[in-house]
Amino acid sequence: MTDPALSAVLADLASSWQRQGIAGPALPAAYVKEVCAVRGLILPPDFHQFYCAVNGTPGLYPNWLDEKGFSFLPIEALETRRGLLHIIPDNVTTKARQQVTVFVDYMHRSWEYGFIAAENETGYLIGIIPSEGIFKVLTSSLTTFLAWYLRDADELYDYGSDYPPEAVP
Repeated sequence: MTDPALSAVLADLASSWQRQGIAGPALPAAYVKEVCAVRGLILPPDFHQFYCAVNGTPGLYPNWLDEKGFSFLPIEALETRRGLLHIIPDNVTTKARQQVTVFVDYMHRSWEYGFIAAENETGYLIGIIPSEGIFKVLTSSLTTFLAWYLRDADELYDYGSDYPPEAVP
């Protein structure tokens, strides 16, 4: 099942990348599922829709960036890491062992964006990873994240810096 709001943002995203000469090729759903199965990825439905519509920016990753400094990882390059994270929503820190999947590189790993999938595989949190062990929650909506990206919103760059002392690795 596809989300119409996400479909609209994905169409805008594809147009934006096309204007920059960036290919974001669509992928068959069966291929996306196969890659997930082979690599042990948990891909929430919104991300499945994303990778079926545009497979990130495979022509840029890993050495090039778009005009805003972003490189969206193709599904074949998704990185899932498991470890102790300081998860920071609204300046409150929770320390937990989590699995985070990195799906966007900003400025050659100045920082990254990733998602933590809920155990039910439908919900997720998207956050900025400004340094190892820190995950600052930005949103729980890929539609919102992509809309911010398209308008180069300040929210994308809110990595925070006043972490509680226990959050600094």
